[in-house]
Amino acid sequence: MRKLFSAALIAALFQIGNVTAQTPAAGAQAYPARLVRFVVPFGAGGGVDMFSRSLAQRMREQSGYTIVVENISGADGNIGADLVAKAPADGYTVLMSAVTLQIINSALQPKLPYDLVRDFAPISLGITAPLFLVVHHALPAKDLKEFNALAKARAGKLSYGSSGTGSSLHLAGVMLDKATGNETLHVPYKGGGPMMLDLTGGHIDYAWQLLGVVQPSVDSGKIRLLGVAALKRHPSMPNVPTLAEQGLPGFEAETVYGVMVPKATPRTVQEKLNADVVKALESADIKKKFLDQGMESFPSTQEAFANYLQTNIAKYTKIVRESGIKKD
Repeated sequence: MRKLFSAALIAALFQIGNVTAQTPAAGAQAYPARLVRFVVPFGAGGGVDMFSRSLAQRMREQSGYTIVVENISGADGNIGADLVAKAPADGYTVLMSAVTLQIINSALQPKLPYDLVRDFAPISLGITAPLFLVVHHALPAKDLKEFNALAKARAGKLSYGSSGTGSSLHLAGVMLDKATGNETLHVPYKGGGPMMLDLTGGHIDYAWQLLGVVQPSVDSGKIRLLGVAALKRHPSMPNVPTLAEQGLPGFEAETVYGVMVPKATPRTVQEKLNADVVKALESADIKKKFLDQGMESFPSTQEAFANYLQTNIAKYTKIVRESGIKKD
């Protein structure tokens, strides 16, 4: 009897062992099991902040996440990015990335404390917003052809502003000069706000900017849109031609946001986060909200995001190297 009992016990323990081996380790829970931090590496109220809070709210509603948005600003977004790069790789600390700026930072600052490719796993692209070429209303140019003629007639004197040396607005100007053979004067500002004040006041001739920023000044007649740096017309401005249509095939300059986590985050967590981010970004209400700000929802696979990084790191590194731009 005792032998039979022992045999039965051993068999039972063997079965339990098989079940245990096929289930997660003790204490493991399905992601997300607790609070998720969305780290915005800029101050409150900006574009990345708006994107992050909108996405967080939709993920709470759709997928039951508990998310807190934290603004950790400084050093062009590098402080917040470095914090996430060094955070536990468990999916609970997420970088809400100004992807374009981080790519440019990588090209301009080779000694950053983190590496955009080595230290992060791309989850999904978030939104894309093309830059618009805008001029002061008194500038006698209604399209790119007239603008180029004016730039050549005033070689070295036509001025454009940016939010700072090495910003995406600056590099768009560098790209345009290279593509057209123009020679224009760059005037860096400490932020986009002061730059827009001088543009609307006629102290500089033109600039690159997001539609959501320039729309009020366009509506009031202070500035004029000449074109959009995208391969297709913007749905909010269908009458504004692309620069590609006006003789610069393939000309693109944009601001892109995305979602990233520390590189060693488990693959299952990355896939879950990607699925839920994409689901949120594909919802009709969030698409409309972004479009009202001049942005387009831009969800992607992880692979597509990785390819985007690779392509654009090469693109902007080449621009920085050839132009000799140095960070202030």
